[in-house]
Amino acid sequence: MGLSVSDLHVRFRTRSGPVHAVNGASFAVEPGEIVGLVGESGCGKSVTARSIVRLEEPGEIVRGSIEFDGTTLTSADDRTLRRLRGRELAMVFQDPETTLNPVYTVGEQIAEALRVTDDPDSQPFVGELLAGVRSRFTSRANRGRVLELLADVGIPRPGARIDDYPHQFSGGMRQRVMLAIALARRPSLLIADEPTTALDTTTQAAILERLAGLNEDHGMGVLLISHDIGVVSQLCDRIVVMYDGVVVESGPTSELLSSPAHPYTKALLGCLPGRSEPGEPLPTVGGSPPDGSPPPAGCIFVERCPFAREACRETEQPILELKGGRTVRCDVPEARATDLEARDESSNSTDREEGRTATLAVDGGVQSASPTGSEPTQRREGQSVLSLEGVTTAFRTSDALVDRLLGTTDRLTAVDDVSLELRPGETLGLVGESGCGKSTLARTVAGLESPTAGTVRLQGEPVGAVDDRSVAQLAEVGVVFQNPGTSLNPTRTVGESLEEPLVEAGWSGARRADRVEELFSLVDLPDAYADRYPRQLSGGQLQRVAIARALALEPSVLVLDEPTAALDVSVQATVLNLLGELQAALGLSYLFVSHDLAVVRHVADRVAAMYLGRLLEVGPARQVLSRPAHPYTAALLEAVPDGDALASESGLAGEPPSPTDPPAGCAFHPRCPLADDRCTHREPTWETVGDARSRCHYAKSCADEHTSTQHDWKQHD
Repeated sequence: MGLSVSDLHVRFRTRSGPVHAVNGASFAVEPGEIVGLVGESGCGKSVTARSIVRLEEPGEIVRGSIEFDGTTLTSADDRTLRRLRGRELAMVFQDPETTLNPVYTVGEQIAEALRVTDDPDSQPFVGELLAGVRSRFTSRANRGRVLELLADVGIPRPGARIDDYPHQFSGGMRQRVMLAIALARRPSLLIADEPTTALDTTTQAAILERLAGLNEDHGMGVLLISHDIGVVSQLCDRIVVMYDGVVVESGPTSELLSSPAHPYTKALLGCLPGRSEPGEPLPTVGGSPPDGSPPPAGCIFVERCPFAREACRETEQPILELKGGRTVRCDVPEARATDLEARDESSNSTDREEGRTATLAVDGGVQSASPTGSEPTQRREGQSVLSLEGVTTAFRTSDALVDRLLGTTDRLTAVDDVSLELRPGETLGLVGESGCGKSTLARTVAGLESPTAGTVRLQGEPVGAVDDRSVAQLAEVGVVFQNPGTSLNPTRTVGESLEEPLVEAGWSGARRADRVEELFSLVDLPDAYADRYPRQLSGGQLQRVAIARALALEPSVLVLDEPTAALDVSVQATVLNLLGELQAALGLSYLFVSHDLAVVRHVADRVAAMYLGRLLEVGPARQVLSRPAHPYTAALLEAVPDGDALASESGLAGEPPSPTDPPAGCAFHPRCPLADDRCTHREPTWETVGDARSRCHYAKSCADEHTSTQHDWKQHD
């Protein structure tokens, strides 16, 4: 019978009035089916998911019904809900780092899920939980079941990892542990809320393949919630598009993505970087996303729809049945026209041309405003703005006192002999799997880590860590961290956060006030936001504040560490366009760290692929991301969701080796499909292929092999 959600309405009571989170959502998930639920942040996806398992508190279901296998969940008692949560319904939350208990081993937490499955009515007190779980966990039968689950979700060497704690696992491995906990119940329905957010392409591909395999092996239904349309297109049988708590379109994946019928769906798909040429401004969804206000009397999308009629404001749009089992909530024929994209392209061409020819004053001269990722027409000639010469950054892994007593020095090398340069006005994309050293390299550039060996130069001058840099050198580099919600002080207003680096640099009060006003203008935020706190801003607004703070001291280099990782496609497009405008106006150079290769392709002039702390390939973005000359880069590309079939793990088997015990020869050889005896014994040197360099014995052969199978970045055209 599966899951059926009908006319669901959920409200949250706040001091300023009720928040209308879900406003009549209706959809179904059949047994064994994988359904994707997509939409912008704040559209009601996660609230709907939590309402299904009745975790919506402090929200309240005020209308509608949720039925699962004949049971009405909206009116079920606590005993029934505990039984269903323990055996039939399972949920994987977005952030395993905050969901997993740091004081339990992963084996103990999976064992607890098994215990709840065996006795769903039991509710132990927190004080007795740890001792109880550990005593039951020691039984051979329970330990064996936990090992089986770890193996099922693809944890390598489960016997060696079962007693590890969550902090000893990578992000992808923690997500697999969450899957194991959910699957311990052998559920009929798995709800996965953003299970691949912020994961690199290979880890993402592994998680998706694991979900597909479990769905096929156990006939388990899956409701996959994601803002990543590429992920949804790769895994799901059907897609449900939600806006302001209402389903506006649904249907089979291939049909919905190839010919969307609702203006909102079309707008979301248009924001994808893979649908635009590199460097062009990305289309965005006009207007403001829902804010929890009471829905309008008419169409919920009316304020942002370019095809809205007067009747759309007064009358709720009907649900129309289309061919192939599709539905759409729109009664305006021209809005549903299949040639909408072509008309949009034509109407936007003038804007794009104006964007290319607009002039801005930079460094006392005139420069064409370049779109995102393209090179300004005038660049400062001469030395690189940033250069790394044989940089190594290592960390001590054992206690210093123990090292002195035993005469040991255990170190983990996160960045290993990296030489790289960043040119004026350039965007350099740094890509690689989680744990490869990208963020450590970025922190070393910013002075937040001290290199163990080698030299970091800014404007040709060697620099050390933050404490060793002059005020002028500190001003040269601005940093935008991955999560602006945690990098901004929650007790400071936005204005105070922007003013903080200016105070540290000794700027006068009047000069600080002028600069803060200028920063708000640069990132297109109202001055009134100066008195707001971070919690009062949306994700996109927070990222704008983080960018403004990084620009406070007028740097020449911005280090951008996963700046769009947790943003939905519409906000991502807006932020990327903003970065492009700022780069063109201010002549900035970007070190752009990301696992999203489609985004990197769109913004980057050059790309550097990193593995186990080392650079394996460096070259122009167009060449590296279409004709890779290293098997590692090729494997990263092959793992990108393409909407046709699940990416295979076979091209990149296993996990990266430990940085404390790297393999001899080529660091990548244990996972490389081309590796032979030469690779296992001899470290490759740099080989030139076209305009790129590759650290591979077979670089030219690899590039030739991928010339005829270039990655198709045009998604679902």
